Amino acid sequence: MRASGRTARGWRAAAVGCAVLVCVAGYGLFRSLPAGDVDPFGALTGALGALAGGAGLVVSARQYQRERRTGAKSTLARAVRTHEDRQYRNLLGPRKASVPVRFHLSAPPGGPEDSATATHEWPEITDRFLALPGPARRLAILGGPGSGKSLLAKELTLALASRQEENVREVPVLLSLSSWTGFPLYEKPENEAFHTAFRDWLVHETSRTYGQPPALVTDVLDGAPADVVLVLDGLDELDPGGDAGTPLARPRARALLRYLADNPACPGDVVLTCRTTVYEEFGGTAPLAGGARAELLPVPPDAALAHLRARSAWADHGRTERWDAVLEEIRTAPSSPVARQLLTPWRLTMTANAYHVRSEDGGHWHRDPAELVTRWGREALLDRYHREVVESGGPHRSPQASWDLLTPGERLRDAEASPVAEDMSGEAEEYLLSLYVPSVVAGHPVRRHRYPADRVARWLTLLATHRQRDDLTAPPTPGDLAEHRASLAPHQLWPLGGRRLVRTLHGSIATLIALAVTGLLVFTVHAPGDVLLGFPLIVSSVIAAVLAWSDRPDIDPSSRVGRTGRTLGIPDRTIIAVSLASAGVVWGGLYGMVVAGSVVEARPPDLPPIVWAATAAGALLGVPLLRNWSVETYTTVKGAAPGLRHRIFLVCAALRGRLPLRLGRFLDWAHQGGLLRVDGSAYRFRHDEFEQYLWRAHRRPRVLAVCLAAAESAYRAGTEVTEVTEDTDGQAAADRMLTGVATLAEHRPDLSAACPAGTVAAAEETSEALRTWAAQLASGATGSRLVSHRDRATHALRRFRASAERRA
Repeated sequence: MRASGRTARGWRAAAVGCAVLVCVAGYGLFRSLPAGDVDPFGALTGALGALAGGAGLVVSARQYQRERRTGAKSTLARAVRTHEDRQYRNLLGPRKASVPVRFHLSAPPGGPEDSATATHEWPEITDRFLALPGPARRLAILGGPGSGKSLLAKELTLALASRQEENVREVPVLLSLSSWTGFPLYEKPENEAFHTAFRDWLVHETSRTYGQPPALVTDVLDGAPADVVLVLDGLDELDPGGDAGTPLARPRARALLRYLADNPACPGDVVLTCRTTVYEEFGGTAPLAGGARAELLPVPPDAALAHLRARSAWADHGRTERWDAVLEEIRTAPSSPVARQLLTPWRLTMTANAYHVRSEDGGHWHRDPAELVTRWGREALLDRYHREVVESGGPHRSPQASWDLLTPGERLRDAEASPVAEDMSGEAEEYLLSLYVPSVVAGHPVRRHRYPADRVARWLTLLATHRQRDDLTAPPTPGDLAEHRASLAPHQLWPLGGRRLVRTLHGSIATLIALAVTGLLVFTVHAPGDVLLGFPLIVSSVIAAVLAWSDRPDIDPSSRVGRTGRTLGIPDRTIIAVSLASAGVVWGGLYGMVVAGSVVEARPPDLPPIVWAATAAGALLGVPLLRNWSVETYTTVKGAAPGLRHRIFLVCAALRGRLPLRLGRFLDWAHQGGLLRVDGSAYRFRHDEFEQYLWRAHRRPRVLAVCLAAAESAYRAGTEVTEVTEDTDGQAAADRMLTGVATLAEHRPDLSAACPAGTVAAAEETSEALRTWAAQLASGATGSRLVSHRDRATHALRRFRASAERRA
C-alpha cells in the first residue's frame, strides 16, 4: 500500500509540474510575441492537445508495460508447467500411478489451529496453500528422507502453474537450494546487498531452469509481490554435514531464513522443503517466519499395498495375487524389516520397479515379491535374532531359558526392537536399491535396449563419486564426502576422465595452438601494421592457453554469465554471441590473409587463391577462440576453453572405458527413465538414497577388506599366545593385536561413511573385544579368564565377518 501511495503522489506531482510548466511557457510566449501574431484560443487549444497527447502516450506506455508483464507471466507459467510436468512423469512412473503421500497441516503462528488428527492427501496441498492467511503465505514442507517432500513441492508447483491459465496472478517457480552459493561477505540478511544477491541468483536460476530469457524473468519479478510463488527445495542441503543445533552451524540456511523473516524486499509467498530434524534444530516455533507446517506422514500399510496392487494390476491384466505374501506379512508384523521398506513413497517406488520386470521372453515375472518375506520377514528375523543374539550370548538377551518362556508375540517384539531388525531392514533396502537400475533399464519408456544394465550401473557409480569440494582448504574426509551430493554439471565432470591426463592434454593442445599462431605471425610478417592486424588472435589464443592449464572444476565461469537486458528488442546475450563470432571471423580472416600474403609476397587487390583459402581457414580458427561455444544436449557446456576440455574428457573417459563417448545422450536417456533429474543446468540423481547407495557400493569393498584383514590379523596374534604356553611373553602379542586395533580405529570414519550402522556396530564390538583381550594378555592373565575374552572376540569377529559378507 505504501508503494502504491508513493506512486500515486509521484504521478500527481508530475501532473502539477507539467501544468505549471505549460502555464509559464504560455505566459512567456504571449508576452514575447507582438500582439496579433498569435491566436490565444489556438495556442490554448494546441497546449491542451499537447497535454492530451502526452497523457495518452503515458497511458499507452503504462498499458504496454502491464500487458508485457502479463504476457511474461503467462510465458513463464507455460514454461514452468512444461518443465515440471516432464519431471513429474519421471517421478511417478507409468500412467502417473498415484503415490500415497499424506500430510498433516499445522496452522502458522497466530492462525486458527488445525485438528491434531486431521490428515490430507497430496492433491489437496494446493487448496491448503491458497487458503493460508495473507498477504504473505509461507509453508514449510517437512519430512524424513524419501517421505515425498520434493514430490509434494512439484505437485504444488505444477498445480499452481496450471491454474495460472485461469487466473493470471501467481507464477510458481521451483528451484533447488543446492545451487545457492551463499551471501555477500559481511552483509546482513536484512540489507539491500543481500536482497540484490538473492534476486540475481533467483533470476539466473529461473532463467536456466525453465529456458526463458533473464529479461522476461526480471519483468515477472518486478511486478507485484504476489506475482511469484517461490518454491525452494532442500533447505537441509545448504551446508550439509553441519550440526544445526550450534549457533554458528549452517550459516547459509540461517541467513536465508533471516532474510525471509527480516528483509522487507524479500518475496511474499514462499514454500520451503526441509528434513524435519534439521528444520526443528534452527530454533523458534516457526523458523520460516509466519510459515505453516505440512508434516509428511508414513504411508499406511493398506495404502502401500493398494499402490503396489494398482501397479501390478496395470501391468498384469488385473492380477495381484503375487503380493498376497507381502500383504499377510504387513498385517501380522507391521514393524518387520519388510514392512519398514514400505513406509515412504521412494521405497514404494523402488519396490514397485523391482518386481514389475518380466523375463526376456515376456512370459512370466522375473522376480517374485514373496522373496522379500522369505529373506527379511518375521520368521527370518526371529531366526537370525535367536542365532546371533540369544545363542551367542549377545548384549540384548542372553539367557536361553528366558527366551524359551516368552510367547511368540513377545519374541517378535524383542526381535523388532533389536539392532538385528535395523540391520535386516538396511539389507532389504540395499537389495531393492541394487535392483533399481536393472528394473528401470528393463522398463525404460524410450529405447530400453540402448544401454546394458551393468554398464549403466557402472557409469552411474562413477558419476556418484564425483563430489567436488572447493570450500575446504584441507583434503575432505570420507564423512565430508558422504554428506555432500554429486552435482552432475557437464562442464565440471572433466576430472572423471583422469584429472591430470585431461588437464595436460588440454593445456598442451592450447599451448601448441598459441605458439603456432604467434610463431606464424612473428616469423612471417615484418610490417608493424600487419602485426597489429593479427595481434587480437594472438591475445585470444594466449588467454585460451592460460585457461587450459587451470585445475579448477569450472575453468571459465564467465562463459556462463550473460547480459540480461535488451537492445532494440534483441537480447544482449544474443548480440554478444553474434558480435564475438563476427569478431572471430574478422580477426581470424585478417590473420590468415596477412600471414599467407606475407609468405607469397602478395598484396591486395592481386591476391592468389591460396591467400583467400588461408583467409577462410583463419576465419574458421577465430570463431572457436572468441565465441561462447556450446556442446552437449539437455544442458550445455559454454565457452571455447570449457568446450575443448569437455571434448578431451569425453575421448579420454571413453578410451579408458569409464563413460560413454556420447555422454550427453546417456544423461538425457537416464533422465527420461527416472534415474536422474534436472536442477537448472545440472543433472542430479533421482534420490539421495540412490546416490548414497552407489557411492557406498563403490567405496565399501576396499574399506571392508582393510578392516577385516586388520581384525583377523589381531585375532591370530592373540590365538598364537593363548594356544601355546603360559610362559609365552604376552606383551609382544598384545602389541601386535593393538596394531590391528589401531588400523580399525584409523579406518573408522571411512567405515562409518561407506557401511550401514549394523556393520559399523559389529566392527566396534570386534575392536573393543580385541582391545580387552590384548589388555588381559599384557597383564599376564591366564586360564578361564583369558579364554572367556578369547571367546568374546571370536563371536564378535564372526558377526563382523558375516555382516561384511552380506554387504559385499
